[in-house]
Amino acid sequence: MSEATTSIPQHADRRLALAIFGPIACAIAPFAGCASNNPPRGTPSGRVDVGHSTPAEARDGRVLPADYMEFADQLASALVADLSTVPAFNQGVRSTIVYGDIMNKTNNISSAEFELVREKMKNRLMQSQTFRQSFRFLISKAQLEELRAMETGPSGAAVGDRIDQASTYFLNGTMYRVARGDTSLYLMTFQLVSFSSGEIVWTKDYESKRWGN
Repeated sequence: MSEATTSIPQHADRRLALAIFGPIACAIAPFAGCASNNPPRGTPSGRVDVGHSTPAEARDGRVLPADYMEFADQLASALVADLSTVPAFNQGVRSTIVYGDIMNKTNNISSAEFELVREKMKNRLMQSQTFRQSFRFLISKAQLEELRAMETGPSGAAVGDRIDQASTYFLNGTMYRVARGDTSLYLMTFQLVSFSSGEIVWTKDYESKRWGN
């Protein structure tokens, strides 16, 4: 008796092959570099809160941008509170402050980043209603000296209505840093100097300590 054989149709053979090898092909596709219908994913990015430090910032050894913002806010708030206690500014006269020399002697903060702190602090002062009730800001010292020279001339005549020398002061400051290992102590000193006499009428130190990277 001859043995009966059953042949598998060609289309059935293809279905069997797909059933067996299809899942395997899909499983090894990521390792074999096979094309995928899903586009590659890029690096996550987007907006974050100003006070939030990203992983990239945390890995950087420099001062965190959030620390700059916080320090500038703290300095501005402290200045508003402290200046209101100075007797010279409690005479019922709105004093004029010239935003003078604010110097950077930290050795680890760039000039551009220091300017950020300087301008942030000035803007916070200007936004304070308490500050504006007692003070007004004048243009920079260099611009003021040019204006003063034009108005007074070489003989030092009267400045005019725009500047009352008796109630005008220069706000100067210096920022220092003392480092020990990965710990840094920052010291910001401020002083108010009388426009007319050059007398230092007020001075104050503000400190901030930062540890780690």
